[in-house]
This record gives sequence, C-alpha cells and structure tokens, in this order.
Amino acid sequence: MTADPLLRALRDPASMTALTGADWTGLMQRARPRALLGKLAQGAADAGVTDALPAAVRRQFASAGRLCAYNDEHLKAEAFLVLHALRDAGSPVLFLKGAAYALLGLKLARGRVSSDIDVLVPRERLPAVELALDAAGWAGMKLDPYDQRYYREWMHELPPLQHRYRATVMDVHHTILPLTGRITPDAGALLRDALPVAVMGRTALVPRPDDMVIHAALHLFQDGDLAERLRDLLDLHELAAEFAAADAGFWNGLAERARLHQAGRPLFYAFHFARRLLGTPVPEEFLRTLSPRPAALALAVMDTLVPAALLPSHPDRVSTGAALARRMLFIRSHWLRMPPFLLARHLAIKGWGAVKGRLGFA
Repeated sequence: MTADPLLRALRDPASMTALTGADWTGLMQRARPRALLGKLAQGAADAGVTDALPAAVRRQFASAGRLCAYNDEHLKAEAFLVLHALRDAGSPVLFLKGAAYALLGLKLARGRVSSDIDVLVPRERLPAVELALDAAGWAGMKLDPYDQRYYREWMHELPPLQHRYRATVMDVHHTILPLTGRITPDAGALLRDALPVAVMGRTALVPRPDDMVIHAALHLFQDGDLAERLRDLLDLHELAAEFAAADAGFWNGLAERARLHQAGRPLFYAFHFARRLLGTPVPEEFLRTLSPRPAALALAVMDTLVPAALLPSHPDRVSTGAALARRMLFIRSHWLRMPPFLLARHLAIKGWGAVKGRLGFA
C-alpha cells in the first residue's frame, strides 16, 4: 500500500478512519485545490465509513457532495442549452470529458466537478458553430491577435468561450490534439462512432467507451504538463474499471482503437502510472500489445518525474524535486505540441509579452 496519505485514501477509503487531526488538515489542504474532496467524500460513502469520520470532516464532505451534485445537474442543463444554441448550425455536437460522463450517468461522475464544458464538432462546421454560439451569448476569452492565431491555425480548438450572462466556460474542439503535434487522432472516427444520448428532448453525442479512455490518456500524457493532475489519472482509473466490468472484451478493443488514434505510447504511460499509483487492475498482455512503447531510459525518467509532478503538493510546501519535475514535464508537453522552430517562435512571443506585462508596457 502506498505511503502517500492522499493516494491511500483514494485507493482504500476505509483507511481514512485511522487519520489524526493533523493528517486531516494536510489531506484537505492538498485535496481541495485539485477538486478531489468530492471523490474522497464519495469513497467514504461507498465504503460505509462516513459516520466514523470526525464531525468537521463529515460537514466538509457533505458540502463537497452537494457541490458535485449541483455541478452534475449544471452540466446537463448547459448541454441542453448548447444543443439549443446549435440547433440550426447543421453540425453534430459531441460532448467530451466531464459533460459526457454526466450525460451518460457514469459512476465516475459521482463526486466529480468540471470547471468547463467541452464539445467537438467537424472542423468545416466551425464558422457556423461559432456564429450560432455568439448569437446565443458565448464570447471569446482570448482577444489578443496572436492568441487568436495560435488557437485557430495550430491548436485543436477555438479560443475558449465564456457565456456573457451565465459565465460558463466552453472549449469548442475540432479534434483532440493540437494540429502541430506529433500524434494525429482520427477526429472523423470520434464523431462517426459516437453514441447518441437524449438530453431533455434533444440528441447529443458522446464518445464510445474506448474513445473516452483514449481521450483522457491523450489529454494527460500528450497534451498536458501533469502538474498536480492526479484527478485526471483518477478519471482513467475509474473509466477503465467501469468499462472493463461491463465488457469482457474492453481491453482488447482499447488496444485496437489505440492503433487507429496513434495513442499507444500515451495509453501505455496512462495505465502504467494508473496501476502504479492507484492500483488499477491492468492486464499485462494489454500493456505488451501497445505500440510504440517508450524506451527503457525514457520510462525510467518518467518513473522519476511523473509521481513527483502528479501528486498534489501541500500549498505551503512545494518540494524542490516536485517543482523541478513539473518544470521538466512542462517543457516535454510543449515539445510534443509543436515542431522546434514553431515552438521557439511561440515561446519567444509569449515570453516577450510577459516581460512587457511586468514592465507595464501596453
């Protein structure tokens, strides 16, 4: 069993009954900023140990549970409003990540909070979709000309949108990885093989189960810097557990689908670390079939960096090792997103912009 108290609480919720007051203080300070309090509360409820916890903890868990329940209903309502806004845009609407989990009623959605809503539409429908969303009150949050070009020419999504009145944030994707990245998932297949789900009388699309898992893995190990992203790894753990329990052929189908989306290496990393940190029961044969796998040296480096970067730090005590690991993985994430010349140009422009901001230049 892991020595980290937060990992131990997530893997074995009953272990929370043995925590001291000081243990709880540290646990709460690490879990709350990374949206893990609801997961701890749900784990305690599922294990039947909530009543054995301190009264102050029970109150915070009850509050987290109410917030998660509200967020779940909010996602469903926002999904309906997005579908209504796009009713005449001539585009299918595929809901991703948290919105998809909520619409499907997955176990994963319990105790989970999403900060925004993610959708995917065909790239050729982006102008019509953007126009319809603007008419429905969605406005761009990135107004700098360079940021607009960065998103529209090189990234996998429009600049983030925020509703003028409801303040909800939405990301509109046309694929799931940057266009300039080294991996090119099949966005057409994501839409073509998506599953319909009813939303208050309208029809939304959600990814098929193996595509959900692959998207989560790509988001974490191909398009992210992994800094304190334990919740994203927990998503993978819970998705795999739920889907594997429902489908005996899940792992074989996932390996086959990974080849379509060129996702072998990110998927290997995802389940290598899910098994190591969260105890995810991953078949060894599944990991052996994934290709390309990282070289031994690359895996050894990631084995050193990822746990240090991924686990939430105490807000007052970020270790030098964790800070260094996060910096190195941040560099890795940018290296995977752009070719060298474009990356150097991008970093120079953003760096100069930051310098001007600190100096007070317009």
